[in-house]
Amino acid sequence: MIAKVRVLDSPRVTPTVHSVKFEKPPGFVFAPVQFCGLELSTEEGPVEYPMSLACSPTKPYLEFGARVSDSSWKRAFAKLKPGDEAEVDGAYGHFVLNEAAPAILVAGGIGITPLKGMAEYAADRELPIDIRLVYSSRNEEEMAYRSELEELTRLNAHFKVFHTLTRTPEDSPWTGRRGRIDADLLSEASRGLASANYYVCGTSGLVQETQRMLMQLGVGADHINFEVFRGYG
Repeated sequence: MIAKVRVLDSPRVTPTVHSVKFEKPPGFVFAPVQFCGLELSTEEGPVEYPMSLACSPTKPYLEFGARVSDSSWKRAFAKLKPGDEAEVDGAYGHFVLNEAAPAILVAGGIGITPLKGMAEYAADRELPIDIRLVYSSRNEEEMAYRSELEELTRLNAHFKVFHTLTRTPEDSPWTGRRGRIDADLLSEASRGLASANYYVCGTSGLVQETQRMLMQLGVGADHINFEVFRGYG
């Protein structure tokens, strides 16, 4: 489906991450959570960029989040304001939540977007499955959608978040886990869950390293789903 959409809201959610909500076209359906082509008007003309949806299909809007950069598309995305128009093409992809099995969501940075949508879907549909999110951010300021994730833990007793920070200063008041996602954190997040499915989203390096660790932990390839985000810049 290709449709014109108007911007509803366009906030900066962290110093380097921008989020945009668009009106949801009539009849637009997607699975939790696929991606779309999002075409914007840039100084180089119309440019379409593949973007994972950052919301559940249960929501009355379409949401996308992107790390800002100096590319023409990212600049146009960050400048969107309510009332501006864009074009969506989709939805596509097989990175979709299995509603019948426990889920371990593993996100690095802006890779949180489709996983946030999965968590929203589970809460809105009151799915009886356990969902654990392992989320690696640079520092507390760069935890995208932090308040939304905290609200989801209140709404859904089956949902739990494990944060880790990779670049927070030693003198930071942060008392949680520090460092990159490792096998110990993955084991802690999956404790007590049988036959869980893993959904890994982030840079190619994060995805590859997480796959390697999961397989060393004995997780079968058929239980590992991944989405690689390129062009973080």
